[in-house]
Amino acid sequence: MTSLRRILNMLLAFITGHGVSIFSQLVIPPLFLLRFADGKAVYGEWAALTAAISYLGSLNYGVQTYAVNQMTIHRNRGELAECRTVQASALRLMQWMMLAILPLGVVIAMLPVADWLHLRHVDNAQARLVLDLFLLQLFSMMVFALLANSFMAVNRAHRGINWANALRLVSAIALGGLVWIRSSFAAMAASQLAVTIFCVLLVLVDLRWTAPEVAPSLGLARNDVARGMVGPSWHFSVLSLSGFLTWQAPVVLIQRILGPVAVTVFALTRTVFTMSRQLLAITSLSVSPEITSLVGRKDWKGLQRLYDLSERVVLLLVPTISVATLLASPWLLAVWLHQRTIYEPGLCFLMALTSAAMGIKDHKYQFQASSNQHEALSRVMLIAYSLVLAVSSVTVRHFGVNGFMYAWLAAEVALTIAILRMNRKLFPAGYEVAAGPVWRLLAVTAVVFAGAAYPAFRSASESFPVVLAIAAAYTIATALVCYKVFGVSEVTDVLLGRWRARAATAPAVQ
Repeated sequence: MTSLRRILNMLLAFITGHGVSIFSQLVIPPLFLLRFADGKAVYGEWAALTAAISYLGSLNYGVQTYAVNQMTIHRNRGELAECRTVQASALRLMQWMMLAILPLGVVIAMLPVADWLHLRHVDNAQARLVLDLFLLQLFSMMVFALLANSFMAVNRAHRGINWANALRLVSAIALGGLVWIRSSFAAMAASQLAVTIFCVLLVLVDLRWTAPEVAPSLGLARNDVARGMVGPSWHFSVLSLSGFLTWQAPVVLIQRILGPVAVTVFALTRTVFTMSRQLLAITSLSVSPEITSLVGRKDWKGLQRLYDLSERVVLLLVPTISVATLLASPWLLAVWLHQRTIYEPGLCFLMALTSAAMGIKDHKYQFQASSNQHEALSRVMLIAYSLVLAVSSVTVRHFGVNGFMYAWLAAEVALTIAILRMNRKLFPAGYEVAAGPVWRLLAVTAVVFAGAAYPAFRSASESFPVVLAIAAAYTIATALVCYKVFGVSEVTDVLLGRWRARAATAPAVQ
């Protein structure tokens, strides 16, 4: 019951985060389009400029992810001293990293950033200032992420997620306000830095007040422990760098080859599918702390059960959400941006297929990353996404944005297969996991998307009531099929059984 409560708390925190993310993603792009005369180009240049520095976030992800996982494992084994030493050593390692990266700010100050990115709405001086401000924000985010995620070590990971939600919400409000008054890019970047520093101070106070056993103490840091984190943290950093190659680098590539309007169409279409796929991410991320705890206790039976039940839910959601977003995209884009012409059926169809592949891959990924069994995974993902970027640098010139999508889809399918094989090695003998459900997913997805192809391409010219009616009917039918095929009734039986047991014991407790 306790583990289920933790998972439900995480689920609630991630649902809240999903709402915050939807708010920021729904509000910021339309504000750019509304408030600036050449809104499409201005938003495209802002997206390209912010993407140019985002790869450094991989350093933050690497250290804090490995350190928090180790803290949680030590804490679940009753090794509190080791837990606090890992945390303090991680902060020291971050200090070393900041000192090593700081000269990059000087290098940026010498680069013709605006010329290189083909920016027309900011000059080189302002572009350089924006990148330097983002660099300082990344330093602040390193500390914030480690402090907020430290709550996971005391089985209150949802509290750290809520702090991250608060940071995103306040950052979005600040950015939206500055976009509304048509502030400079430099002012927008400065607002993000100020909000992050403020939230670092708040979460530090909260840790000392509500979880003093994991409040940071730099005096406990050990150089040997910090050095020992470099290798494992590097692999997590490589995982995050792989994300940069997929999410930020393509924006820069499209900006240079096709220009800011193509960036806007690509980024906004991707945002629609990213928002819907976050419903899948909520399911996968909600079980992440529990995975770490079960591995720490070596409870392989519990881990196998968690893998099976969470997989059933994800397999229900993958085709259902992907096809629902595809068929509703014309209406979503029109309502959101008041510009139906942004809808491109071919791009949306490829994006939906890619989103489906990513949905199942991200669920399997959590079992490797949350157990610190990620070394092979980091190498495979780096190679795959590097190939995506290399191939798409050619295909984009011939096929436009779809040229990137072909390479991205192929990589996501290949990575899903590779991670499935890694998952099977994660479990010891006697606790194997079956690959059969994923093969059933492949068959269901093929049938569902084949049936959705015609209405997806026709919807560009259909009336919105027809588009929504088809999307709703097709989504409900898909969900019912998936519910039956993947045996999701067993998950509902477990949840209902726990709820009934709790209701039955409530009077006795009173």
